[in-house]
Amino acid sequence: IHTIADDRDSLTRGLIRLGNYLGLVALAALLLGGLGVASAVHVFIRQQLDSIAVLRCLGATSWQVFGVYLLQALVMGFLGSVLGALLGVGLQQLMPYAVHDFLPVGVRVLPSPHAIAIGMVSGLWTACVFAILPLLSIRAVPPLATLRRAVEPTRAPWDRLRIAAALILPASVVGLAAVQVRSLMHALAFAGGCIAALGVLWLASLALIAGARRWTPARWPYLVRQGLANLHRPANQTVTVVLALGFGAFILTTLFTAQQNLLRVIRTEDVAARPNLVLFDVQTEQRPVIDSVLHAERLEGSPYTPLVPMRIREIKGESAATLLSGDTTRRGRSGGGAPPPWALRREFRSTYRSERGPGERVTSGEWFTGNGGTGTSAANAVEISVEQDLAKELGVGLGDRITWDVQGVAVYSTITSLREVNWARFEPNFFVVFAPGALEHAPQSWVTMVRATDATVRGRVQREVAEHAANVTAIDLGEIQHAIESVIDRIVLAIRFMALFSLATGTIVLIGAIATSRWQRVREGTLLRTLGATRPQVLTILCVEYAALGLGASIVASALAGGAGWALATWIFDTHFVLPVASMTVLAAALVLLTTTVGLWNSLEVLSRPPLEVLRSE
Repeated sequence: IHTIADDRDSLTRGLIRLGNYLGLVALAALLLGGLGVASAVHVFIRQQLDSIAVLRCLGATSWQVFGVYLLQALVMGFLGSVLGALLGVGLQQLMPYAVHDFLPVGVRVLPSPHAIAIGMVSGLWTACVFAILPLLSIRAVPPLATLRRAVEPTRAPWDRLRIAAALILPASVVGLAAVQVRSLMHALAFAGGCIAALGVLWLASLALIAGARRWTPARWPYLVRQGLANLHRPANQTVTVVLALGFGAFILTTLFTAQQNLLRVIRTEDVAARPNLVLFDVQTEQRPVIDSVLHAERLEGSPYTPLVPMRIREIKGESAATLLSGDTTRRGRSGGGAPPPWALRREFRSTYRSERGPGERVTSGEWFTGNGGTGTSAANAVEISVEQDLAKELGVGLGDRITWDVQGVAVYSTITSLREVNWARFEPNFFVVFAPGALEHAPQSWVTMVRATDATVRGRVQREVAEHAANVTAIDLGEIQHAIESVIDRIVLAIRFMALFSLATGTIVLIGAIATSRWQRVREGTLLRTLGATRPQVLTILCVEYAALGLGASIVASALAGGAGWALATWIFDTHFVLPVASMTVLAAALVLLTTTVGLWNSLEVLSRPPLEVLRSE
């Protein structure tokens, strides 16, 4: 029995998945924003080292200087949160115009003070937490840095305050995630995944430095070797850039894989080729009549699919009656007892064919070898393929025997494969598929599906079928599909909009991460030009360095995103995960190109400023 409650539960699960994805986007936006804050503050402090040292020379204490720049960071975070809240309220007023066809009722949109407060507090707290750790390094800037900064780079000690700030950072991520997903366990898992990703990226950056130092071939051109040598030269920024760049790429690629898998579930097949007229209960002798009706309208139906009704008689030697009574010695369902009553009492409508359907995937075992039996005895059992969830319910696996009752005739079968079935496709799908040779002479009916774009044509086909084959049922799915496609199109639009929003945010953050090493590049490029390097040579060296940084970060980020995408699909979205290799490759290549382009753009000052001017400023 299929009731409205089943449809309600299915819709609820779909909306929960969509809500989880939007929550993931919100978390990603917060983390990317925090990463941008940390990178911006890091660059800002490097630019202000001279001013900080001058303030120290004039008598300001380290805490006073720290307080000045912390206040600046808080004010900027507050202004950013206010602007973000105003932008969000403005976009909210436009939402009814975007979704008025999607919602069955009119919606009046009003600003929510609670949501605005949460957004502003989250933004301000994120700015503060991510900024305070780089700001604490201000305390280590001595007055002597006005003269000796280039000779003696300062390093902030890991005192109690910095350790506390480092501990508050992951705790804040857990808290923000718990507020967003309303689950402490999911929040802990999310924070743990982020920490693990940062650890892997840190190890990858060290491996990149070691590899560039030890395994750069001496026969390579000098400019390439010099670009790779920049990865391990003194005062290099490889670890910082790879951590920031790789983590941002990891978040974006994880969002991208989640979007691809959600859209794969929603977009089950090509709409233009989807059948919209179903003809079932066709008897064998009526197939020529149906073909003539379709040919008269210049339509071509799908291959006829046989439907054979049957029930389970025995599972692994025990009868269905014994299993229903509970007096059984077998342990099905992975050791949990007999199969559920519905699986033993229901009438299965199975089919037979030699090829897999387009919506099926063999998860274990092998498809039919073509040497199957006729099913007339246990020694001559026919091969069958069982849907994996049904096999779990029945407690059976590869090699197990099932005996079927087909209109009073026993048909013996052996499971040779388990399948995953995409039930959302508009095509006949089955729990059990038999190999040819056993059911051809069993009582059966046939089903075929047709694609007719014109509703008038579909109406004529229904009328002709009713006149010439009254028992055949013809169902027009055109209007139903149109309504479903309209809803799906708007869901897809919402998902892609949020993905583009995250991509735009992430791009800004990645630009900030690359800019952290700008000042060091300007000084090194100037020295190279002073020693006689031409502008193309300096650009080649920078291009090699940034391409290596982008390639290393993108490879590690893609691997991490694959694991994170699988975890999200399995535990959060409750869907089967498919790794979009081609799309992720394109995304990784785009990241390398972005890194190289932004790196060169940030280094244009090397080419535009005279070397003497830079050396004097140093």
